[in-house]
Amino acid sequence: MMLLIALTVGQILVATEKSHDPDLAKSVVLIIQSDSDGVMGLILNRPIGKSTNYGGPIPMGTRALIRSANGTQILAGVYLASNTKDPTARVYKGYVGWSPQQLTGEISKGLWKVIPGEAAKVFDPHPETLWSRSFR
Repeated sequence: MMLLIALTVGQILVATEKSHDPDLAKSVVLIIQSDSDGVMGLILNRPIGKSTNYGGPIPMGTRALIRSANGTQILAGVYLASNTKDPTARVYKGYVGWSPQQLTGEISKGLWKVIPGEAAKVFDPHPETLWSRSFR
């Protein structure tokens, strides 16, 4: 029987060195939705341009994380919005998603470490090195 792990919006998943999935290895993912339908997240550490980031392999939509309270609060100081004109915005193309059982299984196998979310990690000035620094 698989132990269900309670995952909440605002937590961060850090891929462990056991993860060899080409889309998710060495990823740091912010959970932006977690309910009985599944878990959705944005990869924080894959910039693809000056103001755009690779949010994940599922190509549906563009999302922005902002610091101002003009959207849905994800955690203290982090809001999910569709307003990409905000100067504090981090824009993400695509997202990652799992069924609750799928992600729980991956965590149980040691593919992900779950850590508390922090605005400092979401808006890190050097996202490309966030994964290696998340193990400290």
